[in-house]
Amino acid sequence: MESKYISRVKFYSINDLSIGSYIERIENIICNFDIEEKRADINEIIELYNIQQFFGNKIYSVHWTDQQLNDYSNIVNSFSKVIGKYFSEINVDFLGGIFDTINYYYRNDFWKLVEKYKVYNNIPVDIFRNIIISKKYILNDILKCKNTVKYFSKEILAYMEDNPLSAEVLLSYYLKNHEKDIEFLYFPSELSNDKKILILDKYISSDLCNSNYLKLIFQSNSTNNLSLPDRLKLKAKRKYDEEMKNSFKNSEGLVYSVQVSFSDNLDKEVEFERGNNLNLSLSYSRKWLKENLDYPTLLNNFIYLFGYTDLQFRSSHVSIESHLGTLENLFRFKGRREYNTGIAFNQIQIVAQLQMTSYCRELEKNDINLETVMKWFFCSYLKDEFNVEGFNFNTSSKNATYLEKCRNLVAEMDSVLKQFKIYCEDGLIDKELLYISTDHMFIKDIPSMLSDKYIYPSGNNYKKISRLLFSDQSMIYYITELSERYNSFYDLLNNEEVYYDMFEEYQKYGIEFLTKHNIIKIDTQKRITLDKEKAIILKELYDYNVASLSYLNKYESVIAELKKIGIVQVSSTLFSKPEQDYYNYLFNKSEFDNGLDLRNRYIHGTQNVKEELNKDDYFIFLRMMILIIIKINEEFCLKYPIDNKSNDF
Repeated sequence: MESKYISRVKFYSINDLSIGSYIERIENIICNFDIEEKRADINEIIELYNIQQFFGNKIYSVHWTDQQLNDYSNIVNSFSKVIGKYFSEINVDFLGGIFDTINYYYRNDFWKLVEKYKVYNNIPVDIFRNIIISKKYILNDILKCKNTVKYFSKEILAYMEDNPLSAEVLLSYYLKNHEKDIEFLYFPSELSNDKKILILDKYISSDLCNSNYLKLIFQSNSTNNLSLPDRLKLKAKRKYDEEMKNSFKNSEGLVYSVQVSFSDNLDKEVEFERGNNLNLSLSYSRKWLKENLDYPTLLNNFIYLFGYTDLQFRSSHVSIESHLGTLENLFRFKGRREYNTGIAFNQIQIVAQLQMTSYCRELEKNDINLETVMKWFFCSYLKDEFNVEGFNFNTSSKNATYLEKCRNLVAEMDSVLKQFKIYCEDGLIDKELLYISTDHMFIKDIPSMLSDKYIYPSGNNYKKISRLLFSDQSMIYYITELSERYNSFYDLLNNEEVYYDMFEEYQKYGIEFLTKHNIIKIDTQKRITLDKEKAIILKELYDYNVASLSYLNKYESVIAELKKIGIVQVSSTLFSKPEQDYYNYLFNKSEFDNGLDLRNRYIHGTQNVKEELNKDDYFIFLRMMILIIIKINEEFCLKYPIDNKSNDF
């Protein structure tokens, strides 16, 4: 058995940040390679194969000369002879024992080599059957090998039908979201959808089922390769609910709290308290509110008092991956079409909802209805400020139930977005065109009056650069004497004098990658400095997934450079992509299987029966209507700037 302390070369992908840690070992193996040497350890053979993957993907040390690279490439090419000889002579009768000696992370490569050298033709059926039965979790590796699967199709199908855990392979491949691209799997041709459902049904009934996979079943919609009957989804949900009830029988789990109130005893507009990351209290001045009941201020409160947007007018309610905690990122389990939620996101939703409900209650005490303020924006404000006529908004009737209010707001939301779209396209609102329009409207299709409104991250190089610069999982920010002070390479460079020679060899690959893309510079004294303007833009994108060009004019040339090298891209829509995703999460299931589907439920009459739940939904509709108003106001303010007027109302 190989020592667990040997760290052998493993190629994961061209974007994997572990690449630099292997360069020195790769060079040592190449320089000491003897083609005639007898090799009994299969891990040595598989390591040679992995080194070939580095060269096949043109991943080399930047310190190698052209002559070295040519010499090393010739040696690596000769590895094939050694690998081929080993697998052509492998004793398949002892395959189970050989398999036991393989490093866990080499098992995938082993089956690829079995496939490549057609060893499967020589493996007896009973030995293959014993291996897949006795060795857990290798089915996924075997299914990556098309010809091996075809050769042992009956054995693999029988194993999947008998083993409930094979359901997890199906669910992971078809429904689970993977942070990185996954390899194609080849299932036995006899594995019909009916047989897949039987496997899933057996899994749900078993004691081996995982609650994460149960949730994946009932939250996911069917795909072309896996059709999920409603009865199966209901069975999975009931089993999941039972599992959760048992799991938290003697435990409350993770508890966090939010409190929002209006107070008569505050001298300032707002008071904020956070006992810890899980307990939040917000108190607003009732006195200040009573003294500022003009409609523009009442709308501005959503920006400056409640923080519904930031100063780039990006919604603060959307899910942002960088806001997920380290443990949430590490252990999260989500479907391919699942909207990212987590503790931070859920807490933000609660805060926003409580702000809206408390605010509406306070306004009602002053005989003000928020829908009336919304009507003022569309029917008076736009006309008075920008000479824009034709917008219309119908408020709910005074005695309407919350069910009726929800249905009205759904219709009005669609209407004002269509009105804005027509105005963007024609410069005016043609009412006849509005009335005749019956096409379903997608939020991504609502245009902007501004060209190149949003900047977005783009491509694998951006992902690599942002991880190296900003992630606390980056391998290049760790310097022994400074290890506990900073959580990212970006923080390190902003606060310390940092030199190239302070880093280990395995870290220098990442340093050189950033240098190559002109994100950092190394001067003649080997001091590393950050291109601060580029870093500011990249940090915005890392933190928010979007930035707005209108507020970054002084970085125009930097953004143009980043765009030219494919690290960012620009586009123009009313809502940014994170805001579009949030809208779709709330109102339909066009993008996300775990969406709340509020719009469709109220349109199709499948909404909540309880009026109290309709009330909760109504305040969600109000929140999104406010965001629409803020975004439309921003558009007009930027398109038709008025002297000394900001983007406020």
